Amino acid sequence: MLYLESHITIEPVFEDKLLLASEIAKKYNFKVADLLMKKRETDSEERSKYDTFMTGHSQDKQDLTQRTINLVKELQETGFKVWRYKLEEAFVDSRIEDEFLLNVGKK
Repeated sequence: MLYLESHITIEPVFEDKLLLASEIAKKYNFKVADLLMKKRETDSEERSKYDTFMTGHSQDKQDLTQRTINLVKELQETGFKVWRYKLEEAFVDSRIEDEFLLNVGKK
């Protein structure tokens, strides 16, 4: 195992609510993802209207579990609708090592 990752998906939020969600997430060492939609090269980028999610990492299952629980509870207490949470184990990550020699992420 390289690390554990937790994802929390909430209702789509924008502007002040997005800022508040980001501030709450930061307290638990999570980051809100910047999901930008652009379907054609000529389109301007716009924030996804389908969901907002945040991610946290750890190598300690108990740590990540507790931070996930605490973050979900605070989001709910602050009025956010939490749609989903999940914890995953990463055992391969090409950002750490290109184990399959696929030359990804190289410019």
